[in-house]
Amino acid sequence: MNESQIYRQRLEARMIDIAERLIAGEGLASVQARRIAQEADCSVGTLYNVFGGLDGLIISASTRTLKALGETLETAVRGAVSGSLEDQLMALALAYSGFAHRQTHRWRALFEHRMEPGKPVPDGYRAEQEALLKLVEECLAGYIAAPVERFSAARALFSGVHGIVWLALDNKLGALGPAECERQIRFIVGAAARGVMALGK
Repeated sequence: MNESQIYRQRLEARMIDIAERLIAGEGLASVQARRIAQEADCSVGTLYNVFGGLDGLIISASTRTLKALGETLETAVRGAVSGSLEDQLMALALAYSGFAHRQTHRWRALFEHRMEPGKPVPDGYRAEQEALLKLVEECLAGYIAAPVERFSAARALFSGVHGIVWLALDNKLGALGPAECERQIRFIVGAAARGVMALGK
C-alpha cells in the first residue's frame, strides 16, 4: 500500500468519525458536506471523491450504527438462549428499545436517511439490516417451519416493536416514558410469542 492509499484510508476513517459524532450529538441534518470537509481539513470535492457523495458518507456512518445495534442484540439474545421463545424475543425487543433510547440520534438516522433518487442502497448495508432480522428468524426457527412464514413473522414482530419505540420517542401518542414503552413492548411481544408457541404445539 502506497502513501496515497494510506492517506486516503485515514481521511476516509476521519470523515466517518466526524459524521458519526455529528449524528450522535446533533442528528442527521448536521451532516453537511462543507462542515465535514472543514473539520476533516480537506475539500468538499475530496469528500465526493472518497464517498461518491454525502449519501456514501452517511451510509458508512450508519453501517457502524447497524453493527453496534447488532452487537447489542446478539449479546441480549445470547443471554436468553436457554430461555423460552418469549424470553428470547423479549430480550431482543428490550435491547432494541434500550439502544434507541440511549442512542436516539444514531438510531433515527438509520430510518430518516433517504438515498438520492436513482441511487440504490449498497448491498453491504442491506446485509447488515438483514443480519438484525435474522436474529429474530433464528428465535422462531423451532416454531415456524416454513421459511416464507418465518420471514414474514420476524418482520411483523420487528415492525410492531419499532412502531412502539418510534411513537414513544416522538411523543405521538402523548408523553410515553421508557417504563410505559417497555410495558407496551412486553404486551405485544408476549402475546405474539405465546401465539407462536401455541401454533407450534
